[in-house]
Amino acid sequence: MTLPHDEIQYFRRELEIKRADLSGHRNPEGIAIERTADSIDELVMANERDLTVERLNRETLMLRQVADALDRITTGDYGICLECEEPISAKRLTALPWAALCLSCQEAADREPREPSMAGSRSAIAEAA
Repeated sequence: MTLPHDEIQYFRRELEIKRADLSGHRNPEGIAIERTADSIDELVMANERDLTVERLNRETLMLRQVADALDRITTGDYGICLECEEPISAKRLTALPWAALCLSCQEAADREPREPSMAGSRSAIAEAA
């Protein structure tokens, strides 16, 4: 079952608004490393820089999710769970128009342990040898 055309157009508009909003915030100011004589000021600036980088990373991920959702609209796959291929509820899409998984599959994905980084797995392999 696919979404009606008018609902898809509604979600397309919402996604385009979100993409424009996120694209407008892509200002990396605050990342520059500044030196000061006061070590406390340097710590505060380093913390602010870390928060800015974290925010930019979140926005980049969100922008990618929005672009992927717009691509799914173009290909006709929007509103279909990428995992189980069942319809994603309109309620979920209204809350998160960029949702790629139905609620059940998203909950299952959230319960799965995250894969260790490559560096971590290399060291685990080395320790096992």
